[in-house]
Amino acid sequence: MEEYIKRLLQEGDEVINSRIPSGSKLIVDLVDSIRYNKWVMNCISFLAAEAPEHVNQIKAIYNPQYNIFDHAKQIYAVVYSAGEYLEHKRSQSGTQKQATNLFNLDHLHPKIREKCEDHFLSGKFDDAVLNACKVVEVYTRELANLKETDIGVNLMMKAFTPDKPILKYSEVKGEQEALMFLFAGFIGVFKNPQSHRFIDIKDPAVAFEVLNFANQLCRILEQTKTINP
Repeated sequence: MEEYIKRLLQEGDEVINSRIPSGSKLIVDLVDSIRYNKWVMNCISFLAAEAPEHVNQIKAIYNPQYNIFDHAKQIYAVVYSAGEYLEHKRSQSGTQKQATNLFNLDHLHPKIREKCEDHFLSGKFDDAVLNACKVVEVYTRELANLKETDIGVNLMMKAFTPDKPILKYSEVKGEQEALMFLFAGFIGVFKNPQSHRFIDIKDPAVAFEVLNFANQLCRILEQTKTINP
């Protein structure tokens, strides 16, 4: 468990042990008010970034005007739950990192590795896929000597159009047309959705396959011949 969680629990033990019995069943028991309020503020401060839902639970229980023993016990339980939650979160993160390490990225085109490797290995699969798509888009635009305003599917249709290609791949019109649709389809299927919403890819294998698709397209680009329009 995180050290700061242990410290919060230790402070919570001290608060609970400061119980002040009322001596009556009709009056609630209290705890040391200074120690209690300081502890709750520490809990809120330390957990705000990583366990906001638990902080909301603490705030729902806590009333600074009353230092009630039962409230202190409830908050202690929330802090303990936050500790278990964060421990599980760290464990899941470690498992994901181990999973990404099973994939070898050494074969990828240097442009793909430069823009995607760090994102992939850190589990940011949406970012890795989006960057791979942008690599293909930018690389196509550069080779075709087109403008920054030439983007997306329209860029691919313009660069590979079989009637008057800027990037020529084949003398066979059908093959040139197929390549145009291949590049346009890649951008339409994988880049456009990533550009407009969060896909939230969880499976590293899915991202790895898209990176390999982009890799193949980069290799194809290197086989094209630029025809000045």
